[in-house]
Amino acid sequence: MSTRFSIMVTGALPMKDYVPLAQQVEAYGFDQMHIADDLVFRPAWPILTMIAMNTSRLQLGPFIVTPQVANPVYHAANLAALDELSGGRMVCGVGRGGFNPLLGITNPVKPVKMLKEAWLLMTRMLQGDREPFDGEFFKATADLYFQFDVARPIPLFIGTWGPQMAKMAGSIAPGIKIDCTASPDHIAELRRQFIAGAEAAGRDTGNIEIIAGPLASIDEDRAAAEDNIRGMLALLQPFLAPMTFAAGISQEEIDASYNAFTAGEVEKAKALVTDKAVKAFSLTGTPGDVIGQIEAMIAGGADHIAFGPPLGPDPAASLRLIGEKILPHFRKRQGR
Repeated sequence: MSTRFSIMVTGALPMKDYVPLAQQVEAYGFDQMHIADDLVFRPAWPILTMIAMNTSRLQLGPFIVTPQVANPVYHAANLAALDELSGGRMVCGVGRGGFNPLLGITNPVKPVKMLKEAWLLMTRMLQGDREPFDGEFFKATADLYFQFDVARPIPLFIGTWGPQMAKMAGSIAPGIKIDCTASPDHIAELRRQFIAGAEAAGRDTGNIEIIAGPLASIDEDRAAAEDNIRGMLALLQPFLAPMTFAAGISQEEIDASYNAFTAGEVEKAKALVTDKAVKAFSLTGTPGDVIGQIEAMIAGGADHIAFGPPLGPDPAASLRLIGEKILPHFRKRQGR
Protein backbone atom coordinates (compact mmCIF):
# COMPACT_ATOMS: atom_id res chain seq x y z
CA MET A 1 0.00 0.00 0.00
CA SER A 2 1.31 3.44 -0.91
CA THR A 3 1.93 5.78 1.99
CA ARG A 4 -0.90 8.25 2.42
CA PHE A 5 -0.45 11.87 3.52
CA SER A 6 -2.82 14.19 5.32
CA ILE A 7 -2.98 17.47 7.18
CA MET A 8 -4.40 17.87 10.68
CA VAL A 9 -5.41 21.21 12.19
CA THR A 10 -7.02 22.25 15.44
CA GLY A 11 -9.98 24.52 15.96
CA ALA A 12 -7.66 27.40 16.89
CA LEU A 13 -8.06 29.24 13.58
CA PRO A 14 -10.76 31.82 12.78
CA MET A 15 -13.72 30.09 11.12
CA LYS A 16 -13.18 32.01 7.89
CA ASP A 17 -9.75 30.42 7.43
CA TYR A 18 -10.80 26.77 7.14
CA VAL A 19 -12.38 26.68 3.69
CA PRO A 20 -9.43 28.29 1.83
CA LEU A 21 -7.04 26.13 3.85
CA ALA A 22 -8.94 22.95 2.96
CA GLN A 23 -9.10 23.93 -0.70
CA GLN A 24 -5.34 24.40 -0.71
CA VAL A 25 -4.85 21.02 0.99
CA GLU A 26 -7.06 19.40 -1.65
CA ALA A 27 -5.24 21.17 -4.49
CA TYR A 28 -1.88 19.83 -3.29
CA GLY A 29 -3.24 16.28 -3.48
CA PHE A 30 -3.31 15.30 0.18
CA ASP A 31 -5.47 12.27 0.93
CA GLN A 32 -7.29 13.51 4.02
CA MET A 33 -7.77 16.49 6.33
CA HIS A 34 -8.29 15.86 10.03
CA ILE A 35 -9.81 18.33 12.47
CA ALA A 36 -8.94 17.91 16.14
CA ASP A 37 -12.07 17.92 18.30
CA ASP A 38 -10.36 19.37 21.37
CA LEU A 39 -12.36 20.97 24.15
CA VAL A 40 -10.22 24.09 24.33
CA PHE A 41 -10.72 25.01 20.65
CA ARG A 42 -13.61 25.42 18.21
CA PRO A 43 -15.42 22.07 17.78
CA ALA A 44 -14.75 19.92 14.75
CA TRP A 45 -18.29 19.39 13.45
CA PRO A 46 -19.08 22.91 12.15
CA ILE A 47 -15.59 23.20 10.66
CA LEU A 48 -16.02 19.89 8.87
CA THR A 49 -19.43 20.98 7.58
CA MET A 50 -17.94 24.05 5.90
CA ILE A 51 -15.09 22.04 4.43
CA ALA A 52 -17.41 19.31 3.13
CA MET A 53 -19.50 21.92 1.31
CA ASN A 54 -16.48 23.51 -0.35
CA THR A 55 -14.29 20.58 -1.41
CA SER A 56 -14.95 17.62 -3.72
CA ARG A 57 -12.29 14.93 -3.31
CA LEU A 58 -10.60 15.34 0.06
CA GLN A 59 -11.53 12.79 2.71
CA LEU A 60 -12.42 14.45 6.02
CA GLY A 61 -12.88 13.58 9.63
CA PRO A 62 -12.66 14.47 13.29
CA PHE A 63 -9.55 13.00 14.92
CA ILE A 64 -10.46 12.31 17.57
CA VAL A 65 -13.91 12.36 19.13
CA THR A 66 -14.20 11.08 22.66
CA PRO A 67 -17.07 9.41 24.51
CA GLN A 68 -15.83 11.20 27.63
CA VAL A 69 -17.35 14.41 26.22
CA ALA A 70 -20.48 13.20 24.40
CA ASN A 71 -22.32 9.91 23.98
CA PRO A 72 -21.07 7.75 21.07
CA VAL A 73 -24.54 7.89 19.48
CA TYR A 74 -24.23 11.68 19.17
CA HIS A 75 -20.85 11.35 17.47
CA ALA A 76 -22.22 8.68 15.11
CA ALA A 77 -25.17 10.90 14.13
CA ASN A 78 -22.91 13.84 13.29
CA LEU A 79 -20.62 11.56 11.33
CA ALA A 80 -23.46 10.02 9.31
CA ALA A 81 -24.95 13.42 8.49
CA LEU A 82 -21.60 14.75 7.28
CA ASP A 83 -20.94 11.61 5.26
CA GLU A 84 -24.21 12.29 3.44
CA LEU A 85 -23.30 15.95 2.94
CA SER A 86 -19.79 15.17 1.67
CA GLY A 87 -20.84 12.40 -0.72
CA GLY A 88 -19.22 9.61 1.29
CA ARG A 89 -15.90 11.20 2.22
CA MET A 90 -15.91 10.94 6.03
CA VAL A 91 -13.51 9.06 8.26
CA CYS A 92 -13.32 9.26 12.03
CA GLY A 93 -11.04 8.63 14.97
CA VAL A 94 -12.41 7.63 18.38
CA GLY A 95 -10.26 7.88 21.49
CA ARG A 96 -9.99 8.69 25.16
CA GLY A 97 -9.22 12.36 24.57
CA GLY A 98 -6.04 14.23 25.44
CA PHE A 99 -7.52 17.05 27.51
CA ASN A 100 -9.64 14.92 29.85
CA PRO A 101 -7.70 16.04 32.96
CA LEU A 102 -9.17 19.52 32.39
CA LEU A 103 -12.58 17.92 32.98
CA GLY A 104 -11.36 16.30 36.16
CA ILE A 105 -11.00 12.88 34.48
CA THR A 106 -7.56 11.88 35.68
CA ASN A 107 -7.92 8.16 36.44
CA PRO A 108 -10.54 6.71 34.08
CA VAL A 109 -11.91 3.29 35.00
CA LYS A 110 -11.31 0.55 32.42
CA PRO A 111 -10.50 2.95 29.56
CA VAL A 112 -9.83 0.16 27.06
CA LYS A 113 -13.21 -1.44 27.69
CA MET A 114 -14.94 1.93 27.66
CA LEU A 115 -13.48 2.84 24.28
CA LYS A 116 -14.24 -0.58 22.80
CA GLU A 117 -17.88 -0.18 23.82
CA ALA A 118 -17.98 3.31 22.32
CA TRP A 119 -16.60 2.02 19.00
CA LEU A 120 -19.04 -0.87 18.95
CA LEU A 121 -22.02 1.36 19.74
CA MET A 122 -21.06 3.85 17.03
CA THR A 123 -20.71 0.96 14.57
CA ARG A 124 -24.10 -0.43 15.63
CA MET A 125 -25.75 2.90 14.93
CA LEU A 126 -24.01 3.40 11.58
CA GLN A 127 -24.95 -0.11 10.42
CA GLY A 128 -28.62 0.27 11.36
CA ASP A 129 -28.44 -2.60 13.85
CA ARG A 130 -31.49 -2.69 16.14
CA GLU A 131 -30.21 -5.19 18.67
CA PRO A 132 -30.16 -3.82 22.25
CA PHE A 133 -26.70 -2.77 23.38
CA ASP A 134 -25.98 -3.58 27.00
CA GLY A 135 -22.45 -2.52 27.86
CA GLU A 136 -20.92 -1.59 31.16
CA PHE A 137 -20.43 2.03 30.08
CA PHE A 138 -22.98 2.52 27.29
CA LYS A 139 -26.45 1.15 26.66
CA ALA A 140 -29.03 1.38 23.90
CA THR A 141 -32.53 -0.06 23.63
CA ALA A 142 -33.87 -1.74 20.51
CA ASP A 143 -35.76 1.48 19.78
CA LEU A 144 -32.57 3.52 19.44
CA TYR A 145 -31.73 3.68 15.76
CA PHE A 146 -31.36 6.48 13.22
CA GLN A 147 -34.54 7.60 11.51
CA PHE A 148 -32.57 8.10 8.29
CA ASP A 149 -30.47 5.92 6.02
CA VAL A 150 -26.70 5.65 6.38
CA ALA A 151 -25.41 4.98 2.89
CA ARG A 152 -22.16 3.16 3.62
CA PRO A 153 -19.83 1.82 6.31
CA ILE A 154 -17.74 4.75 7.62
CA PRO A 155 -14.17 3.90 8.69
CA LEU A 156 -13.79 4.28 12.46
CA PHE A 157 -10.18 4.37 13.60
CA ILE A 158 -9.11 4.22 17.23
CA GLY A 159 -6.81 6.90 18.56
CA THR A 160 -4.20 5.62 20.98
CA TRP A 161 -0.78 6.21 22.47
CA GLY A 162 -0.56 2.94 24.41
CA PRO A 163 -0.04 -0.77 23.65
CA GLN A 164 -3.13 -2.14 25.41
CA MET A 165 -5.46 0.14 23.47
CA ALA A 166 -3.64 -0.67 20.23
CA LYS A 167 -4.06 -4.40 20.85
CA MET A 168 -7.77 -3.96 21.54
CA ALA A 169 -8.10 -1.84 18.38
CA GLY A 170 -6.61 -4.68 16.37
CA SER A 171 -9.56 -6.87 17.34
CA ILE A 172 -12.21 -4.55 15.84
CA ALA A 173 -10.94 -1.49 13.93
CA PRO A 174 -9.41 -0.96 10.47
CA GLY A 175 -6.47 0.85 12.03
CA ILE A 176 -5.22 3.27 14.65
CA LYS A 177 -4.07 6.85 14.72
CA ILE A 178 -1.11 7.75 16.91
CA ASP A 179 -1.11 11.52 17.28
CA CYS A 180 1.85 13.58 18.44
CA THR A 181 4.50 10.99 17.67
CA ALA A 182 7.36 10.85 15.21
CA SER A 183 9.14 7.98 16.97
CA PRO A 184 9.74 4.99 14.65
CA ASP A 185 10.18 2.75 17.70
CA HIS A 186 6.86 3.82 19.22
CA ILE A 187 5.08 3.37 15.91
CA ALA A 188 6.63 -0.08 15.47
CA GLU A 189 5.54 -1.18 18.96
CA LEU A 190 1.94 -0.05 18.52
CA ARG A 191 1.82 -1.67 15.08
CA ARG A 192 3.00 -4.95 16.62
CA GLN A 193 0.33 -4.72 19.29
CA PHE A 194 -2.39 -3.91 16.75
CA ILE A 195 -1.43 -6.90 14.61
CA ALA A 196 -1.32 -9.16 17.68
CA GLY A 197 -4.86 -8.09 18.57
CA ALA A 198 -6.05 -8.65 15.02
CA GLU A 199 -4.47 -12.10 14.78
CA ALA A 200 -5.93 -13.14 18.14
CA ALA A 201 -9.37 -12.15 16.84
CA GLY A 202 -8.85 -14.07 13.60
CA ARG A 203 -8.88 -10.90 11.48
CA ASP A 204 -7.01 -10.34 8.22
CA THR A 205 -3.94 -8.15 8.79
CA GLY A 206 -3.23 -7.50 5.11
CA ASN A 207 -5.18 -4.26 4.90
CA ILE A 208 -4.50 -2.46 8.17
CA GLU A 209 -3.69 1.25 8.33
CA ILE A 210 -1.41 2.75 10.96
CA ILE A 211 -1.77 6.54 10.89
CA ALA A 212 0.96 8.56 12.60
CA GLY A 213 0.09 12.17 13.33
CA PRO A 214 3.28 13.93 14.44
CA LEU A 215 3.36 17.55 15.43
CA ALA A 216 5.12 19.45 12.66
CA SER A 217 7.24 22.57 12.40
CA ILE A 218 8.73 22.97 8.94
CA ASP A 219 10.63 25.96 7.62
CA GLU A 220 13.62 26.69 5.44
CA ASP A 221 15.13 28.20 8.60
CA ARG A 222 15.84 25.19 10.84
CA ALA A 223 16.35 27.31 13.97
CA ALA A 224 13.00 29.05 13.48
CA ALA A 225 11.28 25.69 13.05
CA GLU A 226 12.83 24.34 16.24
CA ASP A 227 11.95 27.45 18.23
CA ASN A 228 8.35 27.18 17.06
CA ILE A 229 7.88 23.54 18.11
CA ARG A 230 9.53 24.03 21.49
CA GLY A 231 6.83 26.52 22.43
CA MET A 232 4.09 24.04 21.58
CA LEU A 233 5.80 21.18 23.39
CA ALA A 234 6.26 23.25 26.54
CA LEU A 235 2.47 23.45 26.72
CA LEU A 236 1.57 19.95 25.49
CA GLN A 237 4.05 17.61 27.17
CA PRO A 238 1.99 17.12 30.37
CA PHE A 239 -0.82 15.72 28.20
CA LEU A 240 1.36 13.28 26.20
CA ALA A 241 1.75 10.49 28.75
CA PRO A 242 2.49 7.60 28.39
CA MET A 243 4.53 8.58 25.32
CA THR A 244 6.66 10.95 27.39
CA PHE A 245 7.70 8.10 29.66
CA ALA A 246 8.36 5.80 26.70
CA ALA A 247 10.60 8.51 25.22
CA GLY A 248 12.58 8.77 28.46
CA ILE A 249 11.46 12.30 29.35
CA SER A 250 11.28 12.80 33.09
CA GLN A 251 8.32 14.33 34.88
CA GLU A 252 10.67 16.96 36.28
CA GLU A 253 11.61 18.12 32.77
CA ILE A 254 7.95 18.18 31.74
CA ASP A 255 6.87 20.15 34.80
CA ALA A 256 9.72 22.64 34.53
CA SER A 257 8.91 23.68 30.96
CA TYR A 258 5.14 23.65 31.51
CA ASN A 259 5.34 25.73 34.69
CA ALA A 260 7.57 28.28 32.99
CA PHE A 261 5.21 28.49 30.02
CA THR A 262 2.09 28.97 32.12
CA ALA A 263 3.92 31.60 34.19
CA GLY A 264 4.51 33.59 31.02
CA GLU A 265 8.23 32.80 30.83
CA VAL A 266 7.97 31.49 27.28
CA GLU A 267 11.63 31.73 26.27
CA LYS A 268 12.69 29.92 29.45
CA ALA A 269 10.04 27.27 28.78
CA LYS A 270 11.32 26.70 25.24
CA ALA A 271 14.88 26.31 26.50
CA LEU A 272 13.72 23.61 28.92
CA VAL A 273 12.17 21.45 26.19
CA THR A 274 14.75 18.81 25.33
CA ASP A 275 16.01 17.79 21.90
CA LYS A 276 14.77 14.31 22.81
CA ALA A 277 11.22 15.65 23.05
CA VAL A 278 11.45 17.48 19.72
CA LYS A 279 12.63 14.29 18.02
CA ALA A 280 10.08 12.00 19.70
CA PHE A 281 6.95 14.03 19.04
CA SER A 282 7.51 16.10 15.94
CA LEU A 283 8.69 16.47 12.37
CA THR A 284 10.87 19.53 12.72
CA GLY A 285 13.37 21.26 10.49
CA THR A 286 13.82 22.01 6.79
CA PRO A 287 11.96 20.02 4.13
CA GLY A 288 15.11 17.94 3.61
CA ASP A 289 15.35 17.20 7.32
CA VAL A 290 11.71 16.19 7.47
CA ILE A 291 11.88 13.88 4.44
CA GLY A 292 14.46 11.80 6.28
CA GLN A 293 12.35 11.77 9.45
CA ILE A 294 9.29 10.61 7.49
CA GLU A 295 11.27 7.82 5.84
CA ALA A 296 12.24 6.57 9.30
CA MET A 297 8.59 6.64 10.40
CA ILE A 298 7.54 4.65 7.34
CA ALA A 299 10.30 2.13 8.03
CA GLY A 300 8.92 1.88 11.58
CA GLY A 301 5.50 0.89 10.27
CA ALA A 302 3.53 4.06 9.50
CA ASP A 303 1.19 3.63 6.53
CA HIS A 304 -0.15 7.17 6.64
CA ILE A 305 1.47 10.42 7.81
CA ALA A 306 -0.84 13.20 9.03
CA PHE A 307 1.16 16.41 9.52
CA GLY A 308 -0.08 18.00 12.74
CA PRO A 309 -0.01 21.48 14.18
CA PRO A 310 1.51 24.01 14.26
CA LEU A 311 2.97 23.11 10.79
CA GLY A 312 5.60 25.84 11.25
CA PRO A 313 6.36 29.45 12.23
CA ASP A 314 4.27 30.57 9.23
CA PRO A 315 1.65 27.82 8.77
CA ALA A 316 0.71 28.90 5.23
CA ALA A 317 4.36 28.88 4.15
CA SER A 318 4.87 25.52 5.88
CA LEU A 319 1.89 23.99 4.08
CA ARG A 320 3.38 25.21 0.82
CA LEU A 321 6.71 23.56 1.65
CA ILE A 322 4.96 20.29 2.48
CA GLY A 323 2.81 20.43 -0.64
CA GLU A 324 5.53 21.50 -3.05
CA LYS A 325 8.70 19.87 -1.67
CA ILE A 326 7.86 17.00 0.67
CA LEU A 327 4.75 15.45 -0.86
CA PRO A 328 6.19 15.33 -4.43
CA HIS A 329 9.26 13.48 -3.14
CA PHE A 330 7.13 10.58 -1.92
CA ARG A 331 4.54 10.72 -4.71
CA LYS A 332 7.31 10.43 -7.31
CA ARG A 333 8.77 7.42 -5.53
CA GLN A 334 5.32 5.82 -5.48
CA GLY A 335 4.75 6.59 -9.15
CA ARG A 336 1.82 8.90 -8.42
